[in-house]
Amino acid sequence: MDFNFKAPLRRLLHYAFASCMMISAAQAQDATLQEYIDHALKNNQGVKQQGFLLEKNLYALKEAKTLFLPEVNLNASYLDSRGGRKISIPIGDLLNPVYNSLNQLTNTSAFPQVDNVSQTFNPNNYYDARFRTSLPIYNAEIIYNSRIKKEQINLQQAELDVYKRELVKEVKLAYYACLQANESVSIIQNAVLLARDNLRFNQVLVKNDKAIRTVVSRSENELIGLEARLEDARNQAVNAVAYFNFLLNKPLDSPVSLPKQESQNLLADQAADGKREELIKLETLSKINALSVQLARSAALPKLSTFMDLGSQGDFLRFNNDTRYYLFGFTLDWRVFAANRVQHRTRQAEMEVKAAGEQLDQVEQQLLLQTRTATNRLSSAVQIYQASRSQTALSQQYYHDQQKLYREGQLLYIELLDAQNRLISDQLQQSISYLNVQTRAAELERAKASYVLQN
Repeated sequence: MDFNFKAPLRRLLHYAFASCMMISAAQAQDATLQEYIDHALKNNQGVKQQGFLLEKNLYALKEAKTLFLPEVNLNASYLDSRGGRKISIPIGDLLNPVYNSLNQLTNTSAFPQVDNVSQTFNPNNYYDARFRTSLPIYNAEIIYNSRIKKEQINLQQAELDVYKRELVKEVKLAYYACLQANESVSIIQNAVLLARDNLRFNQVLVKNDKAIRTVVSRSENELIGLEARLEDARNQAVNAVAYFNFLLNKPLDSPVSLPKQESQNLLADQAADGKREELIKLETLSKINALSVQLARSAALPKLSTFMDLGSQGDFLRFNNDTRYYLFGFTLDWRVFAANRVQHRTRQAEMEVKAAGEQLDQVEQQLLLQTRTATNRLSSAVQIYQASRSQTALSQQYYHDQQKLYREGQLLYIELLDAQNRLISDQLQQSISYLNVQTRAAELERAKASYVLQN
């Protein structure tokens, strides 16, 4: 009986960390993790939403700056009325006696009789149209409001950077999750091949009366169990790819180019520590609160502005030198008494400044704790990964020795299955520990804000 048992073992060792067959090389594009991150930062829907909010704040600042410029408005009105209050003007009673005397003296009728006049208060067939140009000369509220709008841009920019950093971390985690899922598929797939090879070998043994039928049944059950695990691993790989494409805002079934774990760096390159955008947000919020205090106090200051009206008024459709006019002046608005409303509003803003300061101190301590915790977790993950690699190498050698003994008839099949299950478990554990290292590295990079964002 000549049965080559080394071939399946060599396949198992050679493909232990190969990429999943689910995504073929013809479909997958030659894309690196950095290219995926750049794609996500450019196309992720959440990033676009934050970008729109930032652009909104930019326009809000431009709007605030326009309050310093002149404003021109066109105001026009037309009035037509009948009835209402009237005033009687006795022009006839006053002039007619004089006119009669003049006619008698001149012996003519040159001075006619005049009727009394009844004039309503409401104007009839009257229009008033004017261009009003107004300009603030001094208004402290406009000044502080413009400064607040400027700081809100910095606040939204920090919010956008926070989202980008979280996205970078999530893309990395999803990428390594796809890699680990594909490695699991590859490991179990090769275990299935090995189980099928063992089944064929046991069938040969039974056929040659070298073993009992129970060995074949056990081999078949082991193969069925591995095939079920393979199907579950494939589904998990599909789900991991779908989530990864979701972060990239791509079709969920888009192919993903995944190299072998062996070609990946164990640790992500750690750049110099950066300043957390969370602290920048709180510092900016403190500035906004301080400006809000000044804004509240400015409500008690006078507001001075000037205006000029250029218009025309008179009977409808009549426009001449008599109807045209201009009006120029200054306005002063100074709130003299408001029942301490300004003081109460100012105190509210001052309390917000103090609360923001305490929050900033608290967050600084939290972020320091997060960085130290992430560093320790990464160190532990590296040690576990190194131990799992050593354990996997021992399991591979142990399985090789056990299979050799079994093929020579010096070992029970159940002992071979135990060695096989231990090898599969150790290989999966190594794949998981590798993912854990990359996950902890991504968390440490996020905690230290070391990834360089291009704004």
